[in-house]
Amino acid sequence: MTIKEIEIQLALGSLSLDMKRDLACAPDTPEHILTTLAEDDYWNIRYHVAKHPNVPVDILIMLSTDARHETRSRVAGASKTPTIILLKMIHDKDVDVRCNAKFALGMEI
Repeated sequence: MTIKEIEIQLALGSLSLDMKRDLACAPDTPEHILTTLAEDDYWNIRYHVAKHPNVPVDILIMLSTDARHETRSRVAGASKTPTIILLKMIHDKDVDVRCNAKFALGMEI
């Protein structure tokens, strides 16, 4: 499937969860596709976007307040997450998020 076909399928909402997850994990997925996937209803897709090595910083910032702690925890562990965001995340309600943010900042856990 070409990038254009993927864009059309995403716009139509007709990509399967497996296909969206594969895109979120694929190292060559373009940033604009990752940006679209970052707004997916399914938390696991957002989690995999947060794990992606090429995820844009603005998407990490957006996902740092995700409803699901798994996604926020992954953002806290991402090397590109800005320090100012990590400093907010050390006060997260979830212990894993707090620990990952503290670890990323070099703080005692």
